[in-house]
Amino acid sequence: MSEDKFLSDYSPRDAVWDTQRTLTDSVGGIYQTAAEFERYALRMASCSGLLRFGWSTIMETGETRLRLRSAQFCRVRHCPVCQWRRTLMWQARFYQALPKIVVDYPSSRWLFLTLTVRNCEIGELGTVLTAMNAAFKRMEKRKELSPVQGWIRATEVTRGKDG
Repeated sequence: MSEDKFLSDYSPRDAVWDTQRTLTDSVGGIYQTAAEFERYALRMASCSGLLRFGWSTIMETGETRLRLRSAQFCRVRHCPVCQWRRTLMWQARFYQALPKIVVDYPSSRWLFLTLTVRNCEIGELGTVLTAMNAAFKRMEKRKELSPVQGWIRATEVTRGKDG
C-alpha cells in the first residue's frame, strides 16, 4: 500500500496538525502501557486520523482556501489534538463575544495580567496548582478588586528547558 501521508505534504501552513498528531501518538503510547487506560489509547489512536477539507471563501477578502469540514476527535482530556482544538474553540468564542462586551461596557478599561510561578517538579504540580487556585480566589475577594467587572483566566503548564 501507500506510505502514510502528512497534512504538511499538501499544505505546509497546516504542519501544526502533524505536530499535534505526533504528540497524540506519544501520549496514547503512555496510556497503552496501563491496562486501566487502554480505552483512552484506542480512542486517541483514531483521533483526527481522517480530516476532510473543503474549499471555503472568506467573505471579507474573497480569498478561497481549504477549511476543515469534518473529522472525528477522541475528546480524551489529555489528547494534544483535542486540547489544541479546545484552545482554538475558546479563543474563537472570546473573539466573537468581544465586540458585544465592548458595546455593553463602553466605559470599562482593560488590563492584561500575567501571573507566573517558578517551575516545579512534576510531582509537586498538583500542590502548586491547588495553591495557585487558592491564591487567585483570595486575590479576587480583595476589596481593591471589587470594581473589577470580570476576567478571563487560563492556566498554562509548560516544561522548562531543563526538562
